[in-house]
Amino acid sequence: MNKRVFRRAFVISLLSLAGFFVLVTTVNQQIVHQQARDLRRVARTYVTSNHDGVDRQALAESEDSFITVIPDNPQTTRQKVMADALRGRRAKAFVTSVNVHGRTEQAYLFRDHNQWVAVSRYKSSIWTTAPEQFWILTLIFAALIALILLWLFRSEHQYQEAIRVMSHNLDRIREKKEPDPVILPPKSAFVPVAQRINALAVEQAHLREKVAVRQSSFDRLIDNLPLGVMLIDTNKDVILHNHAMSQLLGHQIPQPRHSYLDDVKTYALARMIEHTFRHEKTHRQELTVLATQKSVDASVIPLNQGISRLQVLVILYDVTYLRQVEKMQLDFVGNVSHELKTPVTAIAGFAETLLNGAKNDPATLNKFLGIIFDESKRLTQLINDILTLSRPETNRTVQATVALKKLVDDALRNLDKVIKDKQIRVEVAIAPDLQVVTDERKLTQIVRNLLNNAVFYNRLAGHVTITAQVVSDHLLLAVADTGIGIPEAEQARIFERFYRVDKARSRHNGGTGLGLAIVAELVKGMDGRVVVNSQVGVGSTFTVTLPVGQNNRPA
Repeated sequence: MNKRVFRRAFVISLLSLAGFFVLVTTVNQQIVHQQARDLRRVARTYVTSNHDGVDRQALAESEDSFITVIPDNPQTTRQKVMADALRGRRAKAFVTSVNVHGRTEQAYLFRDHNQWVAVSRYKSSIWTTAPEQFWILTLIFAALIALILLWLFRSEHQYQEAIRVMSHNLDRIREKKEPDPVILPPKSAFVPVAQRINALAVEQAHLREKVAVRQSSFDRLIDNLPLGVMLIDTNKDVILHNHAMSQLLGHQIPQPRHSYLDDVKTYALARMIEHTFRHEKTHRQELTVLATQKSVDASVIPLNQGISRLQVLVILYDVTYLRQVEKMQLDFVGNVSHELKTPVTAIAGFAETLLNGAKNDPATLNKFLGIIFDESKRLTQLINDILTLSRPETNRTVQATVALKKLVDDALRNLDKVIKDKQIRVEVAIAPDLQVVTDERKLTQIVRNLLNNAVFYNRLAGHVTITAQVVSDHLLLAVADTGIGIPEAEQARIFERFYRVDKARSRHNGGTGLGLAIVAELVKGMDGRVVVNSQVGVGSTFTVTLPVGQNNRPA
């Protein structure tokens, strides 16, 4: 692709995005202006309510608004916020934006009988007023841009590819070789040129050489296909197969003709072949090969139908890995859903309780808000851990000089409260001047997750030891604790995502089950390894080995 195409694509994308931004901004402004008009209308209704006997509180609820009378000595948070908005204002009535309890409201302030009154609503926008229409509009714009860019790049690619292929074919004809096939749209300007090139090739090519080349190409294609291929003649003898078929069936298929039953030991596959011979219809089924226990997508296709020389083509596509990936995805989604459900349910439940009246009790309010805050932190940590595992730049490494003891001290500082609450004694056996050249961000995540694991799963008045040294350009970092320990049968699974030795204890500590999985993923991406040595009731030691460069300068 040349620079001209990229410039055109950039201009089209920029103009489309600018148009979309202007449209969204305009709609938002209209929504804000409409809300201001609605607030003025509510204010007029409020002023006349004294004469009409209208309940002002009912008026506020019916209009989905807040009506706040602002005394000279404001008491509530809302009164104080509205009083602050009046400072420096000389107008008798005005519209402004205020922040009440962390949420932005649009307020209309006016005088009523020598007293300031504020009518406010949560500030509206296209995202809150018409979210579905906004996303539909966004998708339409995105699809339009994508289609335009796709058409642009596809046209340019076809143009360049046609020139390249035809130039290549001219070179092959000059070298007395058969040209490569050229596929062009019927209305392409290159069709006459391609036809002339093909005519020149036909005139120079010898029929026998062409047949030999095609046969050789076919043989190579069949032998190198990732699909298992077997051709069975009308006598039910194998006349063609490839290496992939031998691997899928679990044994080497002999070259001489022989019955397919010597190779096919899986009943379901043999039954499909027999049905195809009898009914001359294509059969397709996913099954498990008996000898290798591999899942395959099997297709049995009749050839030369309607004549006496019927042949059957058997194609096996290995889907074992796909099924394993599907299972992993389902397990991951299930685990994520389960882990998200707990904090979300807690937040929703306590928030509902507060809304139902518990907020009037200050002690209950503070307690429930604390629980909601803790659950939101847990939810945030879970999301951050999931993003760390799914982030594509996990394998990207940015080298820097890292003072190891300072890095460990900083990580421990974040755990200071938990360490003090559990009376844990922490020993850092790292030379103050030890520096290594590695990816600081990744090493920080590794250390923090190992320390979190050592502290949260430790016993009361336990002990945590962190040691580090560089041996033969490799950093040996060990974190030992006196915690609950890991049974030997479960140590092989401790680095799996969402795996917990003690699920109840882990959730009580706020763990997500992803910390050690993140450690394993990061260490693997840095060409290192992590091992665990643990004994139930005694403690665990996690040892990380990473290739690093050493810097002898003082830290």
